[in-house]
Amino acid sequence: MSRAEVVVVTKLAPPRLHGRLLARPALAAKLREGLNYRLTLVQAGTGYGKSTALAALQTTVRHDVPLFWYSLDDADADPQRFLSHLIAAFRLHLPALSDAPAALLNELTGEGAGPQVIEALVNALNAALPEPSILVIDDYQFVAGSIEVRSLIERFLTYLPPQLHVIIAGRHPVQLASLTKWRVKGEVLEVQRADLAFAPAEIETLFRETYGLSLSPDEVNALAHQTEGWPIALQLVWQGLRALQSRRLADVLGRGASSLGALFDYLAGDVLDRLPPDLADFLIRTSILRELTPAACDAIRQTTDSADQLQRLIELDLFVVTLGDGAYRYHHLFHDFLREVAAADPLGLAERHRRAAAYFQNQLHFDEAIYHWINAAAFEDAAGAIELAGEAALRAGRLDTMATWIDALPPATLAAHPLLQAYLADVYRLRSRFDDALAWYAQA
Repeated sequence: MSRAEVVVVTKLAPPRLHGRLLARPALAAKLREGLNYRLTLVQAGTGYGKSTALAALQTTVRHDVPLFWYSLDDADADPQRFLSHLIAAFRLHLPALSDAPAALLNELTGEGAGPQVIEALVNALNAALPEPSILVIDDYQFVAGSIEVRSLIERFLTYLPPQLHVIIAGRHPVQLASLTKWRVKGEVLEVQRADLAFAPAEIETLFRETYGLSLSPDEVNALAHQTEGWPIALQLVWQGLRALQSRRLADVLGRGASSLGALFDYLAGDVLDRLPPDLADFLIRTSILRELTPAACDAIRQTTDSADQLQRLIELDLFVVTLGDGAYRYHHLFHDFLREVAAADPLGLAERHRRAAAYFQNQLHFDEAIYHWINAAAFEDAAGAIELAGEAALRAGRLDTMATWIDALPPATLAAHPLLQAYLADVYRLRSRFDDALAWYAQA
């Protein structure tokens, strides 16, 4: 191991809590439960407020419970740097900690040095720590790929002093060999995306008490549906309201990318640009799908690896929602963002819509087939699919669906398909608009 690693002390303090922070008693209570566990895992995608929620522990745990902090970055994948900062995180607020771990780190070299330093640190902490104490290791995703650092963290957790409770926060699931054993023994608390997302009642309180804007119940429900409680999206919607100098939520949500540009820029820089190119390409290409299945993704990508790619997205917790029966969807706002990116290639977009339409029509999934034919501007193919699906739709009483399908067709396409004219007449007849029905019957 190298020596004299410079410690960046700003990495060893929690982020400063800003004034516009809503107290979240339920989330704070769950995080405080970590004092009853060896390990707490806080895992959710970008913008879910993990660091903020953990920093707020300073104000919600007892004053005699020390909170030690270590924010990771790419450079911490080096074992020497990791150990230097881990030791310093404790020494910064624990003057009584023995100098032995730091001295051993500077003296030892070779592969066995890291475990010895960890053992020395555990012994020093056991002697010096008050009871209880919390260590937060934030942004774990930056060291998840380092076998050496993962091994050091696992060793530290294995021999953890009983008075110390560790919280590991990151964007992706933590992979440690001993995790299953600790879960079985009831020593792991897990805080996930659903815990961090804002419930409708919290959204209403956030906008009223923190942002000074009262929302109607319908606006709260619309915002909860569109954002799915995603904290960064809620903040940027509020900023959008200020930028538009508007007090109407519909002015922001209804204008799409033009009013959510800050959110989309954030996603582009903080999510898409950081992904492996093949995974980013998968997201963009499959963004045309309203529901994701491996077979549908394979059809539009002309590949056979979509099941593996979907599994990667799930493991990374990358804005994918499980629907059951092997189907998934993207988070609503993330989906909107991906569609905006995909629209930069209109020819490729249209071709993918055509592939999707052909796949779904072959599967007799006419709703999806028609949706994609229309989005591909393949109106003759769309008309043919509507002819095949129309009778069943009318029998099922899906008059609005039938009318929407036919309304999407250009007049020339409708004029060339007498059966569709007859279906439209049936829609008017069943709506008791008999004059319109007779006119369309006559034209058919």
